[in-house]
Amino acid sequence: MAHHTLSANFSYFFSRINPSDSFQKTALREHQTITSLIEASYGLASELSPKCFLQGSYKQETAIYTINDVDIVVLCCALNNPIVPGSLGSLYGKNWTRDMIFNTIAAPLLNDGRYRDKVKYHNGSMCIKVDLGIKIEILPVVFKTGNSDPSTEPFRLYRPETQQWEDGYARYHQTWLTLKNQSASGNFIPSIKVLKHLRSRLGLQAVSFHIECLLFRLPDQIFSGSPADYIMNVLSAIASIPAENWYHMTIKTPCDDRDIFTTSEWDYPGWENIHKNVVTWSTVALLANQEANRNKAIEYWQLLLGNDFFPYQVSQ
Repeated sequence: MAHHTLSANFSYFFSRINPSDSFQKTALREHQTITSLIEASYGLASELSPKCFLQGSYKQETAIYTINDVDIVVLCCALNNPIVPGSLGSLYGKNWTRDMIFNTIAAPLLNDGRYRDKVKYHNGSMCIKVDLGIKIEILPVVFKTGNSDPSTEPFRLYRPETQQWEDGYARYHQTWLTLKNQSASGNFIPSIKVLKHLRSRLGLQAVSFHIECLLFRLPDQIFSGSPADYIMNVLSAIASIPAENWYHMTIKTPCDDRDIFTTSEWDYPGWENIHKNVVTWSTVALLANQEANRNKAIEYWQLLLGNDFFPYQVSQ
């Protein structure tokens, strides 16, 4: 266990990296307004029977600093798995293609003066983007063949790079993260935030989804204890295995649908760069954890987390 848990300092740190109430309120307002437009019973998208739900860091409570994007999945309940690539068969006399679906979902926004000039997408887009300062990303999905239950996944989403409809598990992913956080003493979600903070401090490239998947596969006991303990343990667990060895493992997503250590997901140069930094971070966290002198321990944590995020003195 750490010589100094520094509870007040870590409380201050998390208060700094957690989005403020104002960002939460803005995200909630924009989500509710856009959802109501898309789901309107007699609206421009109603023939697809759209049903909206959230995914991403805002929904999963893994966002840091600000909530700069809100991810909305739009399930087109009137459609299911593509019969041929790019087509979803016939509905209302139309042969529904990916482009027709996107255009129909975007229509209520393009018809609204608040959003008309802020909607962006094209035939190579994976989602419809609405830039309101806070960015809204709208992902149209359809039922998989044999399913008509909106609570059952996978759904099917369109991948422009392959021009294929593929399985997606937005809500199941969220459920697995919640369960992991419960079994990991409530410290799994904070650990994701710490790693995202360290990534952002150095401007490193790593997708939040991949960070979540990697930490999800660490044993629950690694996340026990105070932040001074579990931050060190998480970094040490990753650093203790060479980058190349990690990459030769199969690290599945929480839903077991794919391996994150593949060229199409997380390429090796990108992973190797992250791992190299984790080794350094792990060394600093170990020094901070084992330092007997309180002020010196704080200095090590400042070196890792940043002076402005981890001050010497914290108002009680």
